[in-house]
Amino acid sequence: MSVTVIDVAKEAGVSRTTVSNVFSGRAKFSEETRVAVLAAAKKLGYKPNLAARSLITNKSRLIGLILPSYLDTNTLTNSPFYNIIIDGIYAILREEPFYDLMLFTIPRRESLTKASEWIDIRNVDGILAIGEYEPSFLADLNSKDIPIVLIDNYAHNRYQNFAHILSDDETGAFTATQFLIERGYKHIALCSSAMYSPLMQKRALGYKRALDSVGYTEQIFSGGDMAYESGLQFADELIKQNMDAAFCSEDMLAIGLLHALLANGVKVGSEFGLIGFDNINFSKQVYPELTTIDQNIFAKGQTAAKTLLSILKGEEVNLHQVLPVELVIRNTT
Repeated sequence: MSVTVIDVAKEAGVSRTTVSNVFSGRAKFSEETRVAVLAAAKKLGYKPNLAARSLITNKSRLIGLILPSYLDTNTLTNSPFYNIIIDGIYAILREEPFYDLMLFTIPRRESLTKASEWIDIRNVDGILAIGEYEPSFLADLNSKDIPIVLIDNYAHNRYQNFAHILSDDETGAFTATQFLIERGYKHIALCSSAMYSPLMQKRALGYKRALDSVGYTEQIFSGGDMAYESGLQFADELIKQNMDAAFCSEDMLAIGLLHALLANGVKVGSEFGLIGFDNINFSKQVYPELTTIDQNIFAKGQTAAKTLLSILKGEEVNLHQVLPVELVIRNTT
């Protein structure tokens, strides 16, 4: 005879409704109650029929994660940022009964229409979307009437279903550039890939504001979407133009630049100052270790997942969150 919700309720010492609420995520209950229900279900071998529940509630218990269309097909290999943020998201979702994450990336050559169709076919309960998207795609997402959490997206139009999770990008760039100024560097470059991105433009604003405060001339070097390769390519031009420091808008770009500068005999950390942005693990695994702006990527993923779950549960939540950043001083300055 199969184990029922009633059996689990008796074992946990709660009502049948409470057991249903724990497994559906509806209503509020204490952490103690949740633990008791899950423990009772595990002990009795109770496994809710998610397919049947989905038909009844019209909820798939699936969260969709979309990566931006301007990235290449090896996004997760080439950019540690996305792996870290996904880890943060999973750290929250795995604690929620029966919430699964569906990852969907869109190669540059494909239309965002495919993502829209995928969302409809899978009947996802909500969307986490990282990066920038075309206004028409955002409008399409908004029309689906499901909660959307945008991560690192500076969309000027605010849609009723959207929440925004951002880092304090301008302040981070200002802090990094100001620190280079305080260390005595005078010819400070901004090195960035994808300068067309509103996020990178925010970081450029912080860089410019710091230079303007002391009357230094800005020098901006912009490359393609591939951050590490862009960093490698910038070195010769920086040396040619007698730059003595650089703020890089991403750690991977800074690491590429670091390798190229060292290969050219430049003493990074003494005669040349270098700061990145992200604080990925690679930043302390290279030598010399990279000074960087820590945006706590893992916590950003956690915050995005928590925000979406709160919306799904009908809880009050801050729909526009700007997370703090911090300068991490290492050997490249």
